[in-house]
Amino acid sequence: MTSKNILCVVSLLGLMLGAQSTLAASAAVREMAGIVMHLEHFPSAAEKNKLKGIVDNKGSTEQERVLATAIANLQHKPTSEDIDKLKKVMNDAAAPAEVRDFAGIILNINHSPSAADKGKLEKMMK
Repeated sequence: MTSKNILCVVSLLGLMLGAQSTLAASAAVREMAGIVMHLEHFPSAAEKNKLKGIVDNKGSTEQERVLATAIANLQHKPTSEDIDKLKKVMNDAAAPAEVRDFAGIILNINHSPSAADKGKLEKMMK
């Protein structure tokens, strides 16, 4: 195999691995967006179980774990401990844009997401 062919194979593997991690992140974000979209004051027991699954999933990113934990802890609005963590995610330039936006949505929750934030959540669910 020539060095040019090896380079092509390595590049393709890198693209495939990158696509898989993007899909995993998007799946977690879609799941959480669906939960927050229909949120009324706090998540149900079944929704908390789904969020725990995201937190416990080794494929979840640290930012996704912060989001899932903050959603699970919601009692009308985020806890003071979660607010600090959400602000860090929101300001993390290395985090995907949808994750940063989602942190902002959670920070803005007061009993349920605003109409504008529901529009953003709808886009995240696709």
